[in-house]
Amino acid sequence: MTARQDWLLLFIVGTEHYDSWVDRIRLMKGMFLFQEEQDAPSEVDYDFQPYDYGPFTREVYDDLEELGSRGLILEARDGKSYRATAAGRSRFEDLYELGLDAEAVERLRNLRVELDDLTFRQLLKRVYDAHPESAARSVARDVLG
Repeated sequence: MTARQDWLLLFIVGTEHYDSWVDRIRLMKGMFLFQEEQDAPSEVDYDFQPYDYGPFTREVYDDLEELGSRGLILEARDGKSYRATAAGRSRFEDLYELGLDAEAVERLRNLRVELDDLTFRQLLKRVYDAHPESAARSVARDVLG
């Protein structure tokens, strides 16, 4: 398992008090915002490109497949959202043992809570306003005004 996958898994895990399913769009935009705005560790090195709904990379989906194959996450029946398993949550019982930066962990968890409180439209607006270049190919840009 790569360190980058640990950060993706941590985003899915959420916080001790905020553990829920997270949809693909929030995962994609969350990892983009973590990488671009939150001083993410260097191993969070996704290659995002503008796409239909803003920043996208197939690498996130590849990492989700790997996490699923290791039994660390569950995929919803509709294939559009994910939740950490008990094994996925327990991976982070000792963050320091994994060598993860505690401040970066806190920033990622705060970002997860922030994004979970946004509607789909608000989420895209949040990303597009801060990173207009990511909306270059967006099919939703006009809808957001």
